[in-house]
Amino acid sequence: MLRISLSEEAQTDADSAIDWYIGESAFTAAEDFINEIERAIGLLKQFPVLGEVGMHNTRSFPFHGFPYSLIYRLQGDTVRVIAVAHHSRRPAYWVGRR
Repeated sequence: MLRISLSEEAQTDADSAIDWYIGESAFTAAEDFINEIERAIGLLKQFPVLGEVGMHNTRSFPFHGFPYSLIYRLQGDTVRVIAVAHHSRRPAYWVGRR
């Protein structure tokens, strides 16, 4: 069975997005965002090639209802999430992450 591994940077990306929703008093959206991360990770654990092929040996899996995607690499039996990337902020800022 595949493992899911979140880089520290990806966790920071997710935490920053959640903090933004909370800062906007969008508590339900923050909770929904967390649920969407969990849903996406669950799907990738079952179907690791579900995401669209991207640059630098990555794949991108878009969130439903949020302008974010998980950026990840397949590394043996591990799905390594390297970014929780907003669709309109600094494209490819995650290049170089492991």
